[in-house]
Amino acid sequence: MKMRGKHYQTQWAGQFGVAHELSRRGYLVTFTTGNAPITDLLCQSPGGVPFSVEVKSLSSKTCFLYHASLLDPKPGRFLVFVLLPSSLTERPEYFVLKHEQFQQVVEEQDRRTKEAGKKREKPYAPFPPGVSYSVLKESNFRDAWDNLPE
Repeated sequence: MKMRGKHYQTQWAGQFGVAHELSRRGYLVTFTTGNAPITDLLCQSPGGVPFSVEVKSLSSKTCFLYHASLLDPKPGRFLVFVLLPSSLTERPEYFVLKHEQFQQVVEEQDRRTKEAGKKREKPYAPFPPGVSYSVLKESNFRDAWDNLPE
């Protein structure tokens, strides 16, 4: 059997990790298995509130790429960014954001990218939208599971 690549392993590991964390907190979780373009998990809170989660995973401290349509407001959408460490003795890092918080992080990332372009006196070439691990690490969203509906 041919392996599909590390990307798929990382993405699936991230999704299962988030589902595990949600399940142990009393949430009901189902996978969309790729059938919904910007929704990985459909969930229900312990209090009965339905919501969706988009999971973005990395195996190195680089940049979480996302599709631009993720910026469109959608009620009940949450994002979880996952860093899966290479060492089995380290635990994954989860950054849990409401959609509005994600938009603020994107604005901060854009600000930093423009600032870095000014410093080097040359703007960076356009590339797919993304949020760097360093921007998320400096935020208050690590293990912020309380951002999700109760």
